[in-house]
Amino acid sequence: MAQMVHDVVCGMSTELGEWTEMVEYKGKTYYFCCDGCSGAFKKSPEYHIKNFAEDHPDLMPTPA
Repeated sequence: MAQMVHDVVCGMSTELGEWTEMVEYKGKTYYFCCDGCSGAFKKSPEYHIKNFAEDHPDLMPTPA
C-alpha cells in the first residue's frame, strides 16, 4: 500500500513521491502540492500544522 502525504496548507493529498515541493521542519519533511503552499508554510509553520491537526484529527501529514 502506498504511503500518503497531505499538504498542511491546502489539505490536498497524494502518494509519497508525487510532489516535489517539500520543507524540512523540526526533523520532519512536509510535502506540498505547489510552491505557493510551501511558501505559506515557511512563513507560519506552526499555524498550518495546528490548523491541519484540528481539521483532520485522524490524519498524519507526513509518513511515520
